[in-house]
Amino acid sequence: MSSQYHHYIPRFLLRNFAIDKYERIFEGNIKQQQRKGQRKNKGFKKESRRKAEILQTYDREKDQLGTSLIGETYGYRDMYKDFNNKDVMHVEERLSKLEGIASKTIKYILKESQEQNQVVLFRKNLEDLRKFIFIMNYRNDNRWRQFTGDNFDPITKLMVKDFMQQQNLKRPEEVWLQNIREILDTPHHEVKDNMKIFKVDRDEYKHRMVECFLIIWQAGENDEFIVTSNGFGIFEGVSGTSFGLPFGFVYHLFYVISPKLVLVLCPSPFRKEVGKTEILYKRFGGQRSIFENAPHPAAIPKHVGRVNTSCSGSSNEPKFNITNGTDILDWKFHKFDAALKANGIERRWNDEFTFSFVKINSATVHLVNAILLNEVKPDLVLTFFSHSYLYKTIVKYHKDYKDSVKKDFTNLKKKLRTELNRTHEDDLHLRKNIPASSTFMWNVREMN
Repeated sequence: MSSQYHHYIPRFLLRNFAIDKYERIFEGNIKQQQRKGQRKNKGFKKESRRKAEILQTYDREKDQLGTSLIGETYGYRDMYKDFNNKDVMHVEERLSKLEGIASKTIKYILKESQEQNQVVLFRKNLEDLRKFIFIMNYRNDNRWRQFTGDNFDPITKLMVKDFMQQQNLKRPEEVWLQNIREILDTPHHEVKDNMKIFKVDRDEYKHRMVECFLIIWQAGENDEFIVTSNGFGIFEGVSGTSFGLPFGFVYHLFYVISPKLVLVLCPSPFRKEVGKTEILYKRFGGQRSIFENAPHPAAIPKHVGRVNTSCSGSSNEPKFNITNGTDILDWKFHKFDAALKANGIERRWNDEFTFSFVKINSATVHLVNAILLNEVKPDLVLTFFSHSYLYKTIVKYHKDYKDSVKKDFTNLKKKLRTELNRTHEDDLHLRKNIPASSTFMWNVREMN
C-alpha cells in the first residue's frame, strides 16, 4: 500500500484560512464589481470549489514567511497505519467517517455565524463534535511524538508499560493507536468507562469532553484568530507536579475553527449559574484565569425525553458514594442524571442546545492568540489570514502578554513589516492614476 499523508489538523478546517478562497480587488464602484463577480462566479463555480488550497504560513524553524499547500501542511505520513490489523488503514477509515460528520456540524456553525446570533445543535451532533475535537487534539504533533518517542515522565512511563502488558501491545505508539480506535468505536458517554483506553487519556476525556461545557467565541470585524502546529486544543489553566506526577487543570481549552470563531471548553465552575470560580482558584493557590472577565454563557438546553418518575430508584442502579472511593466526576454525573430523572427528564439524541455566538473584544482575541504563540515549539508552523493583523498580534504579544517565559518573534515581526511595506508601495502605485475626485478602496471577498 502506498504512503499516505495524514493531517492532524483536518483539511476542511484549514480551508477556512485559505487565501485563494478570497480575492483582493481595488475598486471604486462596489456594486458594479459585485455584479461582475457574480457573472464571473456563475461560470466558474467548479473552478472556485477546487481552490482554497493555499495557506499563508510562517515556518519558525526555517524563519520563512510564505505560503504552503494545505495538502502538505500539519500532518505526517502514515500516522494511522495499524500493522497488527489485516486492514492497516482501518483506523483512518473510521476517523474519516467521524470527520465527515463533524465537518458538517462545523460548517453549519460557520454558516449560522454569518447570518444569525446563535446556533442550535442536537445532542448527537454535539457529542460527535466533542469526540472529534478530542481526537484532533490527541493526534496532534506533540502527542503523537510523545508515544512514538516513548517520551514520558518516569511514573507515566511505568503506567504505559503496565497497560501495554495488560493489552498485549508491543510499542507505545500502539497504545496511542488503540486509544484512538477505542474512542472512535465507543459511544461518547461510555468512553470514560472503556478500560481498553489508557487511564490517563480516559480521565482526560472524562474531564474535558464530558464535564466541561462548550461556548463559541466570535472575533469582531477587525480581529482574527491564528492557527499553530500544536494549537488545536491548547489550554489555559494550572500545571505542575503532584506526588511526582505532572498534572494540568484546564480553565479554558481552545479549538480555532476559522479566523473568526473559536470553540472553547470550560469546567463547570465558570458557568454563571454555578459561580464557583473563587473556590476553584483557592484550590490552586489563587492562580486565576486570564479569561475570567470574558463572557461564559452556557448553551440553553431543550430536553425532549420524558420519563415516569414513579419508576426511578431501581435497585439495579450502581451505588455512587463520594466517601467510598467513587470518582468525583462520576459522582457529579450521577447526581446530575438523578436530578434530571427527578424532574421527569432523560437524555435523548435529539435534545436541542442553543449556543450564542459570543462577540469578544480585541483584547480577548489577542489573549487567545498569545496563548497559542506562547506554547509554540521550535518547529512551529503558524497559519494566519492577514499580514497586517498578524503583525498587530506579534506587537501585542511582545508588549502586553504577561508570562515568565516568552517566545521571541522578532524575526517574524521584521519580515511582516517588510511585507506590509511592499503592499503599501503596490497600493500607492495603483493610486497614482486615480483622479482626485474618485474614491477607490481595497475590498476582500469570498470568491464562491
